[in-house]
Amino acid sequence: MIRLATPAFLALALLVVARVAFLLGDRRRHIGAFGFSSFSLLGTRRSMRAALSWLPFVLECFALLALSVALARPQRVTRMTTSDRYGIDIVVCLDASGSMAAEDFRPRNRFTVAKELIGDFIHRRQNDRIGIVTFGVRAATRVPITFDRDIAGSMLAKAEVGENGDGTAIGHAIATAVNRLRTSKSRSRVIILVTDGVNNSGSIDPLVAAQLAARNRVRIYTIGVGSEGPVPLPIKRQNPYTGEIETIYTTIRGELDEQSLAAIAQITGGEFFRAANARTMSNVLQRIDGLEKTRLTAPKSEKIEELYPYPLSLALAALALALLGGETVWQKVPA
Repeated sequence: MIRLATPAFLALALLVVARVAFLLGDRRRHIGAFGFSSFSLLGTRRSMRAALSWLPFVLECFALLALSVALARPQRVTRMTTSDRYGIDIVVCLDASGSMAAEDFRPRNRFTVAKELIGDFIHRRQNDRIGIVTFGVRAATRVPITFDRDIAGSMLAKAEVGENGDGTAIGHAIATAVNRLRTSKSRSRVIILVTDGVNNSGSIDPLVAAQLAARNRVRIYTIGVGSEGPVPLPIKRQNPYTGEIETIYTTIRGELDEQSLAAIAQITGGEFFRAANARTMSNVLQRIDGLEKTRLTAPKSEKIEELYPYPLSLALAALALALLGGETVWQKVPA
């Protein structure tokens, strides 16, 4: 679409029309200021110079008309497509304590399955900012909230069981995630807490941390992973006879504190989910993916391209030719 930013300047074109009309009136009354006819090419044979004597005047009028168009500032306006998008800020808190190596999600362990499914979840959230916190006896931010899902997925894939010590500091993990979301300007802020144990480390009580999240309008979804009953847990140790590192299996029982996880979710307006196997955990993350959609209307915008340089260039070129021709080829010679 073409529009004029300052159309009032087109009124200058009327002055050009008035000037032409005035000179034509003078021509009819034979009182024109020119020594030769500027408008009639009829009559006796004349030289090419005389035949084109009207050209400087026409160029001058054209320059003034083009200048009035340039002052009116023509613009090409392109309306940008507007659409609603969905976007929130999410921090995933993933338990990396030693018990997450339990192999009740065979053929892989809990931690490997959790990383894979969370990675898929991250790549589905195309309009969100994602952060990742891993925790054991302490919590650490692996990825600050970011739009770069490739980096988030890559850093998540590098996480290892036991990298934060062998413990479960749920309260510290929640507090760390809330601190990452505290300055967020998003209308929806979410923590997804994935753990298989009970809070046994750190100096922050999980329910106190949940209240902190609620005060900052952060919603927490808690996911308790692991099956009930005895589960196999691989342990690496050095063989005292050969000196080689070998893997042996021991049996552990799940110590998931469902009551506390449900209370954390309830305090913040979230939900608690139980994931006893890989399929259940996948369904839980898909459900959270469907629950957390916040409509953000993209602002209307338009691209504006200024076109005034084109008529301005024509005006300057025509005026230059008119002045050059008037001072050279069609220069008025005194009688």
